[in-house]
Amino acid sequence: AKFETWCTQETVDLNNYIKKGTETIESLGASIDKLASDIKGLGESIAKTEQDKAQHEADLKAETEQRAKDHEAYVAEEKDYSESVDAIERALDTLSKQDYDRAGTADALLQVSNGHVPEKARALVATFLDMLRDDKDSPLGGMDYSAPEANAYEFQSGGVIAMLKRLQDEFRSQLSTCQKEEMNSQHAFNMAEQDHKDFIENAAHSVEEMSKEKSQKTEQKALDEKQKKATEGVKAENEATLSEM
Repeated sequence: AKFETWCTQETVDLNNYIKKGTETIESLGASIDKLASDIKGLGESIAKTEQDKAQHEADLKAETEQRAKDHEAYVAEEKDYSESVDAIERALDTLSKQDYDRAGTADALLQVSNGHVPEKARALVATFLDMLRDDKDSPLGGMDYSAPEANAYEFQSGGVIAMLKRLQDEFRSQLSTCQKEEMNSQHAFNMAEQDHKDFIENAAHSVEEMSKEKSQKTEQKALDEKQKKATEGVKAENEATLSEM
C-alpha cells in the first residue's frame, strides 16, 4: 500500500514537473524568439544609423571644402571690387584738380578698366587713356604736357567724371552685395555644420547605446538557450521515468 501510495504521489509529482518544464520551455522559447528579433532589429538600426552618420560626415567634408573654395573666391572678388573703388577714388581725386598728374590718372584709369567694368565704360576709359597718352598737341595735352586750365575744367565736366562716379557707386553696391552674400553664406554654412556635427555626435551615442543593448540581449539569449536545453533534458528524464512506472 505504501509503495502504491508512493507511486501515485511520484506520478503526480512527475506530471507536475513535466507540466512546469513544458511551460518553462515554451516561455524560454518565446523569450529566445523575441530576443532574436530584437537583436536583428538592433543590428539593422545600428547599420542604418552608421550609414546615416557616414553620409553626414561625407556631406560635412564636401560642404567644408566647398565653403573654403567659395570664401577664396569671395576674397578675390572683394579685393577686386575694393581695388576698383580705390582706383576710381584716386582717378576722381586727380581729375578734380586743375593741374592733375596725368601719369597717375592714367594708371588709376587703367586699373579701373581692368576691373569689373561694362564694355561701354571700358571703351570710354580706353578712349580717354589714349587721349592722356597722346602727344602734347592732343586736347588733353598728353602726360608730359600741362594742359590749359580750360581743358581741365572741360575734362572734369565731361562724361568720364560722371561715368566714374556711376561706376564708383556701382562698385560700392556690388562690394556691399558680395560682402552680405559672403556673410549669409558663412552663416548658412555654420548652421549646416552644427547640424551635421550634432547628428554625428548623436548618432555615435545611439550606436553605442544600441550596441550595448544588443550585446546584453545576445548574452541573455545565450543564457535562455542554455536554460531551455537543460530544462528539456530534465523534462525528457522525467518523461522517461514516468513511462517506466
